[in-house]
Amino acid sequence: MPTDAPVLVGHSSASTLAAELATKLPARGIIIVDGDIPPAQGRAPPVRPALRDFIRNLARADGTLPVWSRWFEQHPERAALIGLDRLSQRPGAFAAFESGLPTMHVDWFDDSVELARWDHVPAGFIQASPIYDHATAEALRRGWPVERLNGTHLHPTLCPAETAQAILKITDQLIT
Repeated sequence: MPTDAPVLVGHSSASTLAAELATKLPARGIIIVDGDIPPAQGRAPPVRPALRDFIRNLARADGTLPVWSRWFEQHPERAALIGLDRLSQRPGAFAAFESGLPTMHVDWFDDSVELARWDHVPAGFIQASPIYDHATAEALRRGWPVERLNGTHLHPTLCPAETAQAILKITDQLIT
């Protein structure tokens, strides 16, 4: 059944943006890939408080942050969960990845989105890394379809075909 209404996909911190867009567009569904599940409505920060505190410690004197891929250089176990170690083994791919990363200011993480009620939109969750075990549990609690990939947070970059298949599988469950 053709439609102009999209299924929105938000990866990582873009999950809040996807939920916000779902209230502004005639979305058929929303899929969160390895990200926090925003509240059904109300204030939603871009990241969890613990990550915000970690990021705050990385800021330079002027408040700018290193590019995201450099945040975990002193934490190899976290870098492995994210997949930065695997991506860095492909220097050309890693350089291309980093070239697309913005320079951010630490104050951005103090911002929040005031979400209108969005939980009427059919939703699903794809867990790519163990970092988001808590979000998988929340998705299951909400009765969402869940796909688990045995990968890293950068699974969409490292294994795009497998990630796309999971998105299609969840989409089929949401719109049929």
